[in-house]
Amino acid sequence: GGDVTGGKVLHGSYNGVQVLRYVGDIRYTLSLSLDSYIKGLLSSSKLAGFVADLTATDAIDSTNLGILARLARSMQRNRLPKVTLISNRPAINEVLEGMGFDRVFCIVSESEAELEKLKEVPVTLSDDGAMIRLLLESHLALMELNEHNREMFRDVIEAVEQELGQDREEAGESQP
Repeated sequence: GGDVTGGKVLHGSYNGVQVLRYVGDIRYTLSLSLDSYIKGLLSSSKLAGFVADLTATDAIDSTNLGILARLARSMQRNRLPKVTLISNRPAINEVLEGMGFDRVFCIVSESEAELEKLKEVPVTLSDDGAMIRLLLESHLALMELNEHNREMFRDVIEAVEQELGQDREEAGESQP
């Protein structure tokens, strides 16, 4: 994409291990597309593992971190290897540790993996209702990790739940 400020996510694989490379500033605008893309990869019968490469990541927002937390949980549930996070940027490492990611992920600073051709995860137009639900689910996944996250995102969750409630009441009216 020609959007310089936005980030992108590239996907490649080797031996059944799915690799997502997060490049640039990863914002919630990517999250819906990424979430459905990951769901597709999870349903593959030959899934051997998951790697998220954050070495080229400038910033990643909480929604996308929540999607990773949810991915970690799915892998655990399916008795698959822990998700590996490759991260060597101090700012990102700090965020990962604060969120309790070191408990549920295998965090390494570099990877030897030779990737087959990487292709960009396509970004689809977002649907507001689906976006709000994803916001809720991803933050709940983070809140399950530790007390720090529960404190940090409690207000977000309340606001989102309120918004969902309002949407139901105003379903008859068109939103501006």
